[in-house]
Amino acid sequence: MNDRRLQRLQQQIKARVAEILQRELQDPKLGLVTISRVELDREFTQCTVHWSALGSDKERARTQAALQRARSFVQRAVGETLHTRTVPRLLFVFDPSIAGAIAMEGLLKDLQRERQARTGEAPAPDGPPPEQPPPDLLSKRPRR
Repeated sequence: MNDRRLQRLQQQIKARVAEILQRELQDPKLGLVTISRVELDREFTQCTVHWSALGSDKERARTQAALQRARSFVQRAVGETLHTRTVPRLLFVFDPSIAGAIAMEGLLKDLQRERQARTGEAPAPDGPPPEQPPPDLLSKRPRR
């Protein structure tokens, strides 16, 4: 299968799975799920859907069980939108990258607080500094 077609189908499957989970699936045990990526094999028989959800391990296990129960429903709904001969078998796999990124951000903030406590510096603002025009443009501004 052509690489561009494979990528296009992966994006289409990702968008459709996210839409199904958000709008069509009525399972209260399903948490706030984010579809991070989709990997489709070249034979178009297996599709691995990587997902992530915030929360404890217990909530993640409950979400995993809800996704496994809904697999055939989601697979059927995806198959209705794809214009292909076969429908790939969906496999939901937890993706820890988002949780890892949040944990890394927390560690970096802890290190920053520790450095500020050690050196006595004032805490830096969380956002980027406000942009100001260069000083030479300030002096050439017409007065009103």
